[in-house]
Amino acid sequence: MSKRPTVFRPSHLPTRVEQNRTYDRHRGSARERGYNVRWEKARRTFLMRSPLCVGCEAVGRIEPAVIVDHVEPHHGDSDRFWDTSKWQGCCKWHHDVVKQRLEDRFARGSLAAADLRLDSPAAIAVTLALRA
Repeated sequence: MSKRPTVFRPSHLPTRVEQNRTYDRHRGSARERGYNVRWEKARRTFLMRSPLCVGCEAVGRIEPAVIVDHVEPHHGDSDRFWDTSKWQGCCKWHHDVVKQRLEDRFARGSLAAADLRLDSPAAIAVTLALRA
């Protein structure tokens, strides 16, 4: 059985595990970022009212929503965090794959905030490209 070749990493640079730990310490825990009991209740209510994934519905699929996503990143802003008009229900795949690609493009300035909705033309194009 062949072994994976070692990857060169200068000894003074942190490993990926160390980088992740540093990032997590800086970021704070989920509770510190506002995902507390109040959020759990609001999330549960939102998913009862909007039980299907917005992104899947946009391309003609039926999948249950399991995540309540903030359309536009709130970056700790309480008003944006609790603005329910900027929430969308989505499946794990849309949240972890499609939304991350959209947010990367948004951060680089090549997408508008409205394109972060999973039923936007940009999101539909990404979904269809990845599902093909």
